[in-house]
Amino acid sequence: MMISVDEAWGLICSAAQPLSSERRSLDSALGSVLAEDVIAPVDLPPFDNSAMDGYALKAAETQGAHAQRPVTVAVVGEVAAGSWQDAPVQPGTAVKIMTGAAVPPGADAVLMLEAGRLRQGAVEIREPVAPGTHIRRRGEDVRRGDVLLEMGTPLNVQRIGLLAGSGIAEVRVHRQVRVSLLATGSELVTDGRPLKPGQIYDSNRIVLRTLIEQAGGACDDLGIVPDDPTMIRAQIQSGLRSDLFLISGGVSVGAHDHVKQVLQALGMETLFWRVNMKPGKPLLCGRLGEHWVFGLPGNPISCVVGFLVFIEPLIRRLKGEQDAQPRSTRALLKKDVSKKDERRHFMTAHIAPGTDGRLEATPTEKQGSAMMQALAQANAFVIVPEDRTSLEAGEPVDVLRFHD
Repeated sequence: MMISVDEAWGLICSAAQPLSSERRSLDSALGSVLAEDVIAPVDLPPFDNSAMDGYALKAAETQGAHAQRPVTVAVVGEVAAGSWQDAPVQPGTAVKIMTGAAVPPGADAVLMLEAGRLRQGAVEIREPVAPGTHIRRRGEDVRRGDVLLEMGTPLNVQRIGLLAGSGIAEVRVHRQVRVSLLATGSELVTDGRPLKPGQIYDSNRIVLRTLIEQAGGACDDLGIVPDDPTMIRAQIQSGLRSDLFLISGGVSVGAHDHVKQVLQALGMETLFWRVNMKPGKPLLCGRLGEHWVFGLPGNPISCVVGFLVFIEPLIRRLKGEQDAQPRSTRALLKKDVSKKDERRHFMTAHIAPGTDGRLEATPTEKQGSAMMQALAQANAFVIVPEDRTSLEAGEPVDVLRFHD
């Protein structure tokens, strides 16, 4: 029985649970997802410090400063980043200070270096300096005990920088999703070897392997297996050490499409088979014990659409992004498109900002589940809903992105 795209995704969401967690150093945590809240162990900044190279002083002493009547204070020391001064700044004096250095006690402002004129050990101040000028206060960014990052947060470069700046060397994250990848088809040839009559080059494995890695999964490529049920079964069994098994080809209703029958014989619980979408209708999803199993159609664009709609967001959920959804956005359609049936259509397109900054989507000239050049020209898919037979140029539409 064929189900809708939304129903299929709902079945996946209801069964998807984050994988177990592990502690990992920041050096290897990029792209992983936090399995617990991270509590700030220190204030950020940990002490009052200077935002500029300049002079730490008492702001009240500068209030009468004027270009014609400068205020002069003696420069009695210097504080560099990484050093510390316990002695308070005395009235009538200033301390030269470098960016990031701790503001000595008694000072409540910093005069920028270029705003003062240093003469014979004293600095001339030609305009008033307000209290707090160019001082970054202790804890103004983060207070010790605050939630620094919440559970479920993906770790990008910026967040790893925040953790490192807080003195955190390792974090608890969900482990990486392991994905086994297998292509089926007696017609498939790889490595650029000469084609025999009836053969074609395999592109699905390298495309899917790249998409898996971009989604944060670790891919175990099991290669190509011919349309032989015994050989397919052996390869599937060898790959069941992974969290997710991804099979390209062999899931339709042809005489040589054996994948569904082999998986059922192995005890797979089918969540759905055949989805009301184009391309990618004969898509299979099930559970084999603790393992997720997907059978994708062999046509290249069908593979990519099925991966982006269902598998990429599932991988993100398994690694801890509990609310992950397919990566869709809105764009203005640049030309008319139409379809003839009531399936949800995904049309190869290129999206880019227009002259006004709004995102625009231009469908490729050619459309079809095997159009590799159209796929190469695209970075997204225009989505034509089930209840529409056409979309007009200029209207906002949903688009499915290849990546962020």
